[in-house]
Amino acid sequence: MPSIRDALGRFLAIPGVRAAVLVGRDGLPIEETGRGDARFLETLGAMGASALGTAEALAHELAGGHTVAAILEYEDALVSVDPLGEFAAVVTLAENAASLGTIRQMVRSSRDDLLRLLDTQ
Repeated sequence: MPSIRDALGRFLAIPGVRAAVLVGRDGLPIEETGRGDARFLETLGAMGASALGTAEALAHELAGGHTVAAILEYEDALVSVDPLGEFAAVVTLAENAASLGTIRQMVRSSRDDLLRLLDTQ
């Protein structure tokens, strides 16, 4: 059975993706992989979890249903935060928006595996 790190490593195979972090909704990292030191990856996960919480609060106010993802686009980077159930999220960092479609597809195809791996920990 692959590890959570192996599952996250698949995101790094997407051109332009620099990091992938599996984080609890509380902002605590579960596993991370990518270019950058551990502190940077932990900060990325914590800030991503915070952004997801804000997006979910806005969805509640708008009566917009469940948050599917939070996408944060900057001049030189794109952060995608995708919830995995009630307790975790995947935060990916890419160089630009060109990778977004593939990231979203990878999240959908990896969701069940990541949730299963979380259950076995």
